[in-house]
Amino acid sequence: MNFLSSLFFPLLKSRWNPFLCSVIIFLMNNSTPPESPFPPETGHLSPGLRIRDLVLGMNDGMVTLTSFLGGLSGSPLPRTSILYSALMTALAGSLSMAAGAYLATRSQNDLVRREILRERWEIENVPELEKKEVYELFLSFGLPPAESAHVTDRIVADPAVWHRFMVREELGIHEETIDSPVKGALVLGTSFLAGSLPPLLPYFIFHRIGEAFSASLLFSLLALALTGSIKSRLAGEKAFKGAGEMVLLGGFAGAAGLFLGELLPRFFNLAP
Repeated sequence: MNFLSSLFFPLLKSRWNPFLCSVIIFLMNNSTPPESPFPPETGHLSPGLRIRDLVLGMNDGMVTLTSFLGGLSGSPLPRTSILYSALMTALAGSLSMAAGAYLATRSQNDLVRREILRERWEIENVPELEKKEVYELFLSFGLPPAESAHVTDRIVADPAVWHRFMVREELGIHEETIDSPVKGALVLGTSFLAGSLPPLLPYFIFHRIGEAFSASLLFSLLALALTGSIKSRLAGEKAFKGAGEMVLLGGFAGAAGLFLGELLPRFFNLAP
């Protein structure tokens, strides 16, 4: 705005100033920024948003229950026995996934905290070596030696900033995003249980086992497609891309499970 005013101010004093003013206003109103290839920004993703665990749990729950129900649907067991067995499998799988997520996250956090303490110790006890590492990092970023040395001196002047820099740039660790084991367990366990519901619901509705299993397959594919489309929307991609990926990969895993469930009993002479 200041640039345009300084450029056209001498001309505005002429008798054509009304025309020039209208031209300038038109140009300013129609000078739009380049169109972004990304969807409209509604806020950045929170570090606590666990999309990976949600997709993993949902997919695992659906594939596990579909394969389990497929193996039992061909057996002489009554529908209620199949239903109770599937319910116990869903609950056991959910608890197992939650316990695994808790232990894995706890172990990862212990390792991260140990590395953070190691960096603090090195800054306090071998500062020259750590200062050299900072300098070499900036050289690897492409800064000239003189600028690298200047920025290094500024960083090492404050031990807190120095430690934070080393943790982030050398170790690639963000202290604010250390995962909560309890949250990880709840997300993964709950998502597994939620994923097991679509293949399980038809057995509450249909009394014939064949009809229930056919509906179970349909419900599972629809749930996979819905999960994939939501994942793609969160990533700013087209919904059908994620839906297709989830249906193809999840469907293949489920089909492989059903095939093995039919093949292995025959191989070991366990078929009824």
